[in-house]
Amino acid sequence: MTKLTAGAALCIASVALSGCGVFGKEGYFRDRSDDYQMADSLPPLRMPPGVSEKRQEELYEIPHVSSGSVDRGDFEVPRPQALSVNAGMDRVKIQKLGNRRWVLVSQPPAEVWPQLHYFLRTSGLQLESSDASAGIMETRWLTFGDSPTTKDKYRLRVEDGVQPDTTEVHVRHFSVPIDRKVSGPVQWPDQSTSPEREDWMIDEMSSALAAESSGAAASLVAQAIGGGSVKVRVQEPAGKEPYISMNLAMDRAWATVAHALNVGAYRLHKEDSDIGIFYVTYDEKRELSDEDDGGWFSWGKNKKGEDELAESADKVTIQQVLANIDTSNKGDAELFKDIPGVGGAPATEYPGYLVILHGTNDSIEVRVRNSRGQRLSRTKAAEMLMAIRQNLI
Repeated sequence: MTKLTAGAALCIASVALSGCGVFGKEGYFRDRSDDYQMADSLPPLRMPPGVSEKRQEELYEIPHVSSGSVDRGDFEVPRPQALSVNAGMDRVKIQKLGNRRWVLVSQPPAEVWPQLHYFLRTSGLQLESSDASAGIMETRWLTFGDSPTTKDKYRLRVEDGVQPDTTEVHVRHFSVPIDRKVSGPVQWPDQSTSPEREDWMIDEMSSALAAESSGAAASLVAQAIGGGSVKVRVQEPAGKEPYISMNLAMDRAWATVAHALNVGAYRLHKEDSDIGIFYVTYDEKRELSDEDDGGWFSWGKNKKGEDELAESADKVTIQQVLANIDTSNKGDAELFKDIPGVGGAPATEYPGYLVILHGTNDSIEVRVRNSRGQRLSRTKAAEMLMAIRQNLI
């Protein structure tokens, strides 16, 4: 053994034998992470005579705490949230319904508005008009390199989203021959001239908004977008049945309610868009089972993950549900008066509830009834409507 290795071995042995003295609270290599709790304040630095003093503000002011009130016990630093906590909660999404696409941003319009201005400016798309009160931006006429015989124009319409503090951006594209003279306001078509050009703008815009994640800037002018109106609201009028009011077209309202009735405590079993009725079951225990899916308590579920309540409701047809509706109470039956096949069958206790949509475009009402079409208590109806409201998209 060389002198060096022998010395190293001796050193290691001495450390191992005296470990209790080297480490620990009183050792040399003790944990000093809580030493800051024993720190004292020092008086401000005094300048020598003849040197002018320039006062500066405290950037991180430490409040005065009497020494007797400080608990200097062990302190555990809180761990940051895991990156997977907000997995799936993307800030920018592209939504689609039929042949319509739009961008959904998890920020209020006042914050999205300046981001759209920045996107258009950096993309070389000059604005011809920008009306924050109406939530409308229109670009100047432009020409694509692969289409020199036409000139194109875009309109961005910014609206409040279905959920609070969200924004929807709808895009419309318009194209005319390059030699056509266009003066005055553009008569925008109901659909884009080129779906491909519209898709290009949506994809570019969503990518730019997703990259701009700070959301710190907000436009005071754009705070008027939507005029303070809310697209979806749970209404509880005094002495009347609670309901959800929707300022949406019927196809959009139907699609978003159908989504909400298939998550959380709800399960959707039957639906008929022609008469505006969903047949569902509702069980608060499902929300917990969804969170624990795949865990220790998931062994009792069948392969489809369905419970006995859902399996029982799956055996019921929409015709059976309609025939089982109680028509003896005119107030309750008024909601089903224009639906064929209502009533007439012997009363049967089917599981679940009915969710009914009715109204005209941009004025839709959603109500919840029991399987016989009878009104629920105000508390139960409000609870079930709020569960729908929270999962609308």
